[in-house]
Amino acid sequence: MQLTYRGSVNRWECDENDHLNVRFCEHKLYQALLSGLLANGCVDSESVPSLPAKIARQHIRFQAESRIAAPLGGYFAAVAGEEFQVLVELRNEVSGVVACSMLCTFADQGIAARLQALADRVKPEDIGHAWPRGIRRNLNLHSLTLDEALELGFRVIGAGVIEPDECSAQGLLVPHHCMGRISDSMPHLWGAVFPESQASEEEGGAVVEFRRSYDEMFMAGDAYQVVSGIVEVGARVQSFAHLMFNLRTGRCCINAQAVALRMDLKARKAITMNEAALARLEAQRIQLPNQ
Repeated sequence: MQLTYRGSVNRWECDENDHLNVRFCEHKLYQALLSGLLANGCVDSESVPSLPAKIARQHIRFQAESRIAAPLGGYFAAVAGEEFQVLVELRNEVSGVVACSMLCTFADQGIAARLQALADRVKPEDIGHAWPRGIRRNLNLHSLTLDEALELGFRVIGAGVIEPDECSAQGLLVPHHCMGRISDSMPHLWGAVFPESQASEEEGGAVVEFRRSYDEMFMAGDAYQVVSGIVEVGARVQSFAHLMFNLRTGRCCINAQAVALRMDLKARKAITMNEAALARLEAQRIQLPNQ
């Protein structure tokens, strides 16, 4: 794989446990992606501001936590896969451990063709750590209206307005701020399911896998709402669906899926839920239309 980014974890990029926050993790992945696309002639500098509108799907796996001051390297490779065209990943440059990876599919045929020409360098079997595990199918929910999503059991957990400093020079929301907006909203979902957890400083959540597909990208000044729901329930692992609606157009612009764990924040270990907690989750699981 090609080294396309080098940096480190800053204190202001970390959560309350001094680990790299997911939005900044994805920001560094996006830097590695942009640099790789430029270095391989897949885009030029003039087309970089329009790139957010050319991404069709991203699949991210968070595999190891990165602490303050950890030196990170970003690596890029075109891949020979049916669904995804390019892989970028962040590695701890001391330990060599892969911290996170991102597979991308582009709607732009020019970018896709140039990546295909590079794809023989990395085979799918060489990058097994990056392929989807907990999310193996796409939930096709872009056709839902906001009212229809709420009728299915989705909850409004986030709302606001996209700001210019979250956007490219063309005014398009950059992907890591999609992650940030959804991540900021999650306590509202967990608080509705487990109100007592809001008062605890010892419990939290950790996303381990995340997939987003795009129908269109938000622009600066667009008002939005995030609606979310529980899709699958397990003793240690839960799956969620998150939809971001553009209130200007009424459209579901971003369809996201996530796999997450409840975490003991002190021990940094996953919590196994008891039968009562599982029953509460199951009772609030959304009913998805036929997929």
